[in-house]
Amino acid sequence: MTTARFLARLLPCLLALSMGAASAAPAAAPRLWKATRTAPEHGTTVLYVLAATSVGLPAEFDGYYTRAVLPALRASSTLSVEGVGDGAEAPSDFDANPGCDLRQLDEAGIARLNDVRQRILTLTLQADMARRDALDVKALAQAPDPDTQARSWARLIEMSDEFTLLQFARDQAAALAAGHKAEGAAADAPRGNVAAALIRARPDVAVHDIDDRTGMMRAYCASGPRRTLLLQDVVDNAAEPAARAIPRLTHDFDALLRNRAPAAGGPFARLAPLDAGLVCARNHGWIRRMNALADGGTHFYVVPVRNLFAARHDAADCGGLLADLEQAGFTVAPVK
Repeated sequence: MTTARFLARLLPCLLALSMGAASAAPAAAPRLWKATRTAPEHGTTVLYVLAATSVGLPAEFDGYYTRAVLPALRASSTLSVEGVGDGAEAPSDFDANPGCDLRQLDEAGIARLNDVRQRILTLTLQADMARRDALDVKALAQAPDPDTQARSWARLIEMSDEFTLLQFARDQAAALAAGHKAEGAAADAPRGNVAAALIRARPDVAVHDIDDRTGMMRAYCASGPRRTLLLQDVVDNAAEPAARAIPRLTHDFDALLRNRAPAAGGPFARLAPLDAGLVCARNHGWIRRMNALADGGTHFYVVPVRNLFAARHDAADCGGLLADLEQAGFTVAPVK
């Protein structure tokens, strides 16, 4: 048999094998959902719900981001994300001035809080060093000396309540990550929060906080006696090298998008005991506000991936945000 005839017979086999392998590979899970509801007097209101992580995994900026997420954002008149701080007043039947009761923490929670304070100080000093490295000579000369600044940080951290400490730790972790990014990072390193990237992509869009003014505080304080796990998680994520964290986070992110359990011992699984607050309480507040929307407009929401589906275990019992939208009369479908 000549080489040409052999190749002519071999080529169809190779094509069939490659097509079979491609069909066997699992399709990427959608992470954007479109919820629609029509009212005779207002027309059809559209809500886009994007599942995201807090770190901005490389997988969140793939072809789906360009093909599905950005066009949906361009069609939207508002963008709601975490942490903007412009949230509306809490509903009248909610506690307008919530606070965390230290007496609710178990013994391990108290010990964790004390340990985390010291670790947040270390994180803050590292972030402060990164900020100093970015200053020019003139600005550096005007900055407080490191010892004075360190004592100031220590006093602030010691006096802060739990929720203020959580917000402060997140700010320092973000500052440290930004410093590492400025120094140059690997292609598979986190790219920063997706919500921030969307704001940059649509600087003209109206941006709002997804929570009401005290919503996140209520959710944290409602997370039970082990709620300081969230503080520990912020510090752990800041300390863990991206090369080790990204593959595991990406695997768990994909599992949650498919409504499957994340890997035992991973960050998502470790925070499951807090679902009563971080999932159930927050979803309750979000669905009340989403359900009130009937303006015939298009609105875009970025939510933690854990909030999409039901949380039903020893620590929590509630449906996910997508099911809540369906119960509110929306037709919900993934965006392919």
